[in-house]
Amino acid sequence: MRKTKIVVTIGPATDSPEVIDQLVENGMDCARLNFSHGTFESHAKIIQAVRAASKKHNRRVAILQDLGGIKMRLGTIQGQVQLNHGDKVSVIAAESSDDPKVIPFPQAEILKNLTKDNLIYISDGTICLEIISNEDGIVKCRVRNGGMISSYKGLNLPGAKIDLPVLTEADKEAIKFGVDQGVDWVAVSFVRSLEDVRYAKSYMKEVGAFAPMMAKLERAEAVGNVDEILSEVDGVMVARGDLGVEIDMVDVPVIQKNIVSQAKQAGKVSVIATQMLRSMVVSPTPTRAEVSDISNAVLDGCDAILLSDETAVGQFPVEALSVAARAILKAEEIYPYYQDLSEDTRTQAIASGAARLVKSLGAKPVVVTNSGASARQVSRFRPDSEIAVLTHDETMLDRLALLWGCTAVGVVPAERDSSKLVSSIVETLINSNTITDQDLVTIVYGLMTGVTGTTNAIQVLDMKEYLEER
Repeated sequence: MRKTKIVVTIGPATDSPEVIDQLVENGMDCARLNFSHGTFESHAKIIQAVRAASKKHNRRVAILQDLGGIKMRLGTIQGQVQLNHGDKVSVIAAESSDDPKVIPFPQAEILKNLTKDNLIYISDGTICLEIISNEDGIVKCRVRNGGMISSYKGLNLPGAKIDLPVLTEADKEAIKFGVDQGVDWVAVSFVRSLEDVRYAKSYMKEVGAFAPMMAKLERAEAVGNVDEILSEVDGVMVARGDLGVEIDMVDVPVIQKNIVSQAKQAGKVSVIATQMLRSMVVSPTPTRAEVSDISNAVLDGCDAILLSDETAVGQFPVEALSVAARAILKAEEIYPYYQDLSEDTRTQAIASGAARLVKSLGAKPVVVTNSGASARQVSRFRPDSEIAVLTHDETMLDRLALLWGCTAVGVVPAERDSSKLVSSIVETLINSNTITDQDLVTIVYGLMTGVTGTTNAIQVLDMKEYLEER
């Protein structure tokens, strides 16, 4: 079984039910919906198609709602405009411009904070403008690195003061839509601090959004605040595109490794994103460097990798997914399974003990969880075996598809009688063909079933003996 999960961005190349079906069949673990694009109607159709394909192939697939956030974009430009080195242009607070020397940027409150010390990057950093002056709402610039610009290209302002809430009004409406659609994860873009996390969580709670929250780390400020961000989110995404513009790109690989390590120590999900197989947008085969990139991300210990343009707009989306899966499986052949990490809570200590038993006895790990936290903790210790996860809540099953090494099996009733609970667990595992009567099983559960944070028991069962005695 492949333990590192694959998140697939659904876009124009993959939004048909037929292609989504192929993606699920070929191993998509999580479907990412990019709310920077598309309509609620189009996203609803994709969610419906993913759920249908998941049911058809009997594979749990998570839905990740990726909010647009405070992504800064140009306004409307007439056609495409070529900027050449040394050209002088102006950036103004406007929705549109038909003058090739005037670049529209709708967010006046950001422009006013720019100084000569700031640089303006456009289109993922490929174009760079030096600021000459900022007077009367007109930011005059000189082109340092040229290129072609067009409407709505992304803009980055490293070091500039951006006093905007982490959730835009569009994000808030999208969250409400996500509640109605039952999305499994919510990714909040451009998280900078713990305050951003708390603001987003407060709003989500207000509108009844209880899906796990993932913080996208793509601003320089976030890098220095990773530990405090991790303390209150369920996962993080290393968004290397914007991050590689905000900071020196040579720092990104080291930062990526550090964030993955920090997330693992905290028992939180980590996802590596952007340009994993970028060449496969137009080519049926990747570069060797791209395959190595995936392998290194796996060996670093990330929970998942994310395909973006490769599957959203690429010519070979299913092939890209297959290549990623093959690269992961090969890397996992030399993965350092069972890792000795800190045990700061009861649940962590129990999870560690379970992982040790799996290693020493060759037992299959089973986790019964209410919120998913116990499954995350067992996953954190990286046992060399598929982790079968049972819940008391049907809505939890799809969420678990994003956790490293975890396979959601089914639902068992909450039961305070341990013998009855274990009997129900065994019955569900056998009926789903997850285990056989010849297996040795290590079960992690809580005697206060249905209550989050009460995991307090480990039980090792020789299934042959157990079934004979029952």
